[in-house]
Amino acid sequence: MFIEGANSNNGNYNAKNEKQRFIFHVDMDSFYASCELAQHPSWKEEPFIVGADPKEGKGRGVVLACNYPARKFGVHSGMPISRAWQLCPSARYVFPHHEMYGEVSKRVMEILRQFTKRFEQISIDEAFLDFSEDLSIVSLRGTKERGEALTSVATAIRNKIREQENITCSIGISNSKIVSKIATDLKKPDGLIIVEPDKIVEFLAPLPVEKIPGVGKVTQKTLLESFDVKTIGDLAKVPLELLEEKFGRSALWFHDVALGIERGEVITDWEPVSQSGETTFDIDESDYENVSKVMKEVAAEVHKRTVSDGYLFRNVGIKIRLTPFETHTRSRSLSAPTDSLEIALKECEKLLEEFSLSGKSVRLIGVRLSSLEEKRTEDQHTLLEWS
Repeated sequence: MFIEGANSNNGNYNAKNEKQRFIFHVDMDSFYASCELAQHPSWKEEPFIVGADPKEGKGRGVVLACNYPARKFGVHSGMPISRAWQLCPSARYVFPHHEMYGEVSKRVMEILRQFTKRFEQISIDEAFLDFSEDLSIVSLRGTKERGEALTSVATAIRNKIREQENITCSIGISNSKIVSKIATDLKKPDGLIIVEPDKIVEFLAPLPVEKIPGVGKVTQKTLLESFDVKTIGDLAKVPLELLEEKFGRSALWFHDVALGIERGEVITDWEPVSQSGETTFDIDESDYENVSKVMKEVAAEVHKRTVSDGYLFRNVGIKIRLTPFETHTRSRSLSAPTDSLEIALKECEKLLEEFSLSGKSVRLIGVRLSSLEEKRTEDQHTLLEWS
């Protein structure tokens, strides 16, 4: 059905008469926790949690990340830190070091850029790489040869990141961005999986429908109650017109993804006019106080990257994904450029207020600082000076 590592079957790699694409999704494993573990290897076997001070179960912050031993206790990112304490009071609780995470991220992304110019960073610890123009792969015939070539490249990427940064990553490979991402999530940690084009529908069919990015608890419930959909294969069988009655314009996206149809391009012409970051809740979050806390953590990380690169910002924006799969962006322009974290956090809070009364759970929250200007001189006026 699919290839793990270098194993493969002979045959025509591309079942359709169209240009074959080779899209890698590279995702660092539990990134913040991995960065901490790289600094403290002795923590490997013990559960540890990156986030706010639990204050013996009375803390009001959230879990930013945790290692895999902690996940065995039911701890996950976005969880209230007080709940994490209840589940695993014996864990080591670590205050986040955002500046370090940003520096590691920069170095990892530079490693990835060494393998192909067709590169798109999508978060602090994720990126897509497109090898569709790589003649050393494209020129090969047959699934086995191409599978081995793709495995060789992916192994080189994983080895280089491990050797340089002492962290692991997982890689999914297919002919589309979304299938590669789904594949990556199935093979964590330190995994590698290649999904052949003519096996995509078969690969997706048995997976729970919530494996599709953006399908949260509300959407999952609607699909189950309306169409008895439990798996991606079930979703593929629902007529598009019936999905449209429930989900409107999102229906076509659901329908296509279930059939493995997705042609989104790897965007390579990114310019440093903004800095952004986002996080996806493992479980849809209905408590907007927790959403706000996570948003502020994301904002702090984005702010540190922006300032460390020597920029002021003049626009603050948020991205929020509500269930069922409603994505919204909002932004505010400032009267003058600034490098103030306090201002960034206040603006983010104002933008989030619009959604807090919606009654809808949150799947994803992101922050973007844009309209960047280089901080040229020490006497350059900023918003705090003008106010």
